[in-house]
Amino acid sequence: MNKYELIQDAFQTLQREISPDTGIQLDMPCEEAEEMANLLFEYGLPTLRSTRLLSIYIAIKLALLRHSDFSNSLHGENLTRKVLDGDYLYSFYVQLCLQWNEYDLLAHLAPVIKQIQIRRIEGASYHDVLLQCWELFFELEKESVRKSRAM
Repeated sequence: MNKYELIQDAFQTLQREISPDTGIQLDMPCEEAEEMANLLFEYGLPTLRSTRLLSIYIAIKLALLRHSDFSNSLHGENLTRKVLDGDYLYSFYVQLCLQWNEYDLLAHLAPVIKQIQIRRIEGASYHDVLLQCWELFFELEKESVRKSRAM
Protein backbone atom coordinates (compact mmCIF):
# COMPACT_ATOMS: atom_id res chain seq x y z
CA MET A 1 0.00 0.00 0.00
CA ASN A 2 1.33 3.44 -0.87
CA LYS A 3 0.48 6.70 0.87
CA TYR A 4 -2.18 7.67 -1.68
CA GLU A 5 -4.01 4.38 -1.19
CA LEU A 6 -3.75 4.88 2.57
CA ILE A 7 -5.21 8.36 2.28
CA GLN A 8 -8.08 7.12 0.09
CA ASP A 9 -8.79 4.24 2.49
CA ALA A 10 -8.80 6.66 5.42
CA PHE A 11 -11.25 9.01 3.68
CA GLN A 12 -13.50 6.06 2.79
CA THR A 13 -13.34 4.71 6.34
CA LEU A 14 -14.21 8.10 7.75
CA GLN A 15 -17.08 8.59 5.30
CA ARG A 16 -18.52 5.18 6.30
CA GLU A 17 -18.30 6.07 9.99
CA ILE A 18 -19.86 9.54 9.78
CA SER A 19 -23.61 9.53 10.15
CA PRO A 20 -25.20 10.28 6.76
CA ASP A 21 -27.68 12.48 8.63
CA THR A 22 -24.93 15.05 9.19
CA GLY A 23 -24.57 15.78 5.49
CA ILE A 24 -20.86 16.38 6.09
CA GLN A 25 -18.78 16.13 2.94
CA LEU A 26 -15.13 15.22 3.25
CA ASP A 27 -14.03 18.07 1.05
CA MET A 28 -10.52 18.36 2.43
CA PRO A 29 -7.78 18.16 -0.20
CA CYS A 30 -5.82 14.90 0.00
CA GLU A 31 -2.62 16.94 0.27
CA GLU A 32 -3.71 17.96 3.79
CA ALA A 33 -3.26 14.32 4.88
CA GLU A 34 0.04 13.58 3.13
CA GLU A 35 2.37 14.60 5.96
CA MET A 36 0.46 12.41 8.39
CA ALA A 37 0.47 9.50 5.93
CA ASN A 38 4.24 9.90 5.60
CA LEU A 39 4.55 9.86 9.38
CA LEU A 40 2.50 6.66 9.62
CA PHE A 41 4.73 4.96 7.06
CA GLU A 42 7.81 6.17 8.90
CA TYR A 43 6.66 4.39 12.07
CA GLY A 44 5.67 1.23 10.21
CA LEU A 45 2.28 0.75 11.81
CA PRO A 46 -0.04 -2.03 10.61
CA THR A 47 -2.28 -1.07 7.69
CA LEU A 48 -5.60 -1.23 9.56
CA ARG A 49 -4.31 0.88 12.42
CA SER A 50 -2.70 3.35 10.01
CA THR A 51 -6.00 3.74 8.19
CA ARG A 52 -7.88 4.31 11.43
CA LEU A 53 -5.33 6.77 12.80
CA LEU A 54 -5.31 8.71 9.56
CA SER A 55 -9.12 8.80 9.68
CA ILE A 56 -8.94 10.32 13.16
CA TYR A 57 -6.38 12.84 11.97
CA ILE A 58 -8.57 13.79 8.99
CA ALA A 59 -11.59 14.27 11.28
CA ILE A 60 -9.57 16.67 13.42
CA LYS A 61 -8.18 18.52 10.40
CA LEU A 62 -11.69 18.86 8.97
CA ALA A 63 -12.94 20.22 12.29
CA LEU A 64 -10.12 22.78 12.29
CA LEU A 65 -10.91 23.72 8.70
CA ARG A 66 -14.64 24.08 9.38
CA HIS A 67 -14.01 26.30 12.38
CA SER A 68 -11.45 28.44 10.56
CA ASP A 69 -13.51 28.87 7.40
CA PHE A 70 -15.44 31.87 8.66
CA SER A 71 -15.57 34.94 6.51
CA ASN A 72 -17.63 38.09 6.59
CA SER A 73 -19.79 36.66 3.81
CA LEU A 74 -20.86 33.72 5.96
CA HIS A 75 -23.96 34.31 8.02
CA GLY A 76 -27.17 32.65 9.00
CA GLU A 77 -27.54 29.04 7.97
CA ASN A 78 -24.10 28.78 6.30
CA LEU A 79 -22.31 30.04 9.40
CA THR A 80 -24.34 27.77 11.65
CA ARG A 81 -23.56 24.81 9.39
CA LYS A 82 -19.78 25.43 9.59
CA VAL A 83 -19.88 25.70 13.40
CA LEU A 84 -22.03 22.59 13.83
CA ASP A 85 -19.96 20.55 11.37
CA GLY A 86 -16.76 21.51 13.20
CA ASP A 87 -18.28 20.70 16.59
CA TYR A 88 -19.55 17.35 15.33
CA LEU A 89 -16.13 16.46 13.90
CA TYR A 90 -14.39 17.37 17.17
CA SER A 91 -16.69 15.05 19.09
CA PHE A 92 -16.45 12.47 16.33
CA TYR A 93 -12.68 12.06 16.65
CA VAL A 94 -13.28 11.26 20.34
CA GLN A 95 -15.89 8.68 19.36
CA LEU A 96 -13.49 7.08 16.87
CA CYS A 97 -10.67 6.90 19.43
CA LEU A 98 -13.00 5.15 21.86
CA GLN A 99 -14.49 2.86 19.21
CA TRP A 100 -11.03 1.76 18.04
CA ASN A 101 -9.57 1.46 21.57
CA GLU A 102 -7.12 4.32 21.06
CA TYR A 103 -7.42 5.49 24.66
CA ASP A 104 -3.79 6.58 25.00
CA LEU A 105 -4.07 8.58 21.79
CA LEU A 106 -7.22 10.29 23.03
CA ALA A 107 -5.55 11.22 26.32
CA HIS A 108 -2.59 12.57 24.35
CA LEU A 109 -4.65 14.51 21.79
CA ALA A 110 -7.31 16.13 23.99
CA PRO A 111 -5.11 18.74 25.70
CA VAL A 112 -3.35 19.53 22.42
CA ILE A 113 -6.66 20.11 20.64
CA LYS A 114 -7.60 22.51 23.44
CA GLN A 115 -4.21 24.24 23.06
CA ILE A 116 -4.79 24.60 19.32
CA GLN A 117 -8.21 26.13 19.92
CA ILE A 118 -6.74 28.63 22.38
CA ARG A 119 -3.93 29.51 19.98
CA ARG A 120 -6.44 30.11 17.20
CA ILE A 121 -8.45 32.47 19.39
CA GLU A 122 -5.28 34.37 20.24
CA GLY A 123 -4.37 34.58 16.57
CA ALA A 124 -1.20 32.49 17.02
CA SER A 125 -0.04 29.88 14.54
CA TYR A 126 -1.14 26.34 15.24
CA HIS A 127 -0.50 24.54 11.97
CA ASP A 128 2.50 22.46 13.05
CA VAL A 129 1.18 21.67 16.53
CA LEU A 130 -1.14 18.83 15.48
CA LEU A 131 1.42 16.93 13.46
CA GLN A 132 4.07 17.41 16.18
CA CYS A 133 1.59 16.02 18.71
CA TRP A 134 1.11 12.87 16.64
CA GLU A 135 4.83 12.43 16.16
CA LEU A 136 5.40 12.71 19.91
CA PHE A 137 2.65 10.15 20.49
CA PHE A 138 4.31 7.68 18.10
CA GLU A 139 7.69 8.23 19.76
CA LEU A 140 6.24 7.65 23.23
CA GLU A 141 4.41 4.55 22.02
CA LYS A 142 7.58 3.20 20.38
CA GLU A 143 9.53 3.80 23.59
CA SER A 144 6.84 2.06 25.64
CA VAL A 145 6.92 -0.99 23.35
CA ARG A 146 10.70 -1.06 23.51
CA LYS A 147 10.66 -0.95 27.32
CA SER A 148 8.05 -3.69 27.60
CA ARG A 149 10.08 -5.95 25.34
CA ALA A 150 13.18 -5.36 27.46
CA MET A 151 11.42 -6.65 30.57
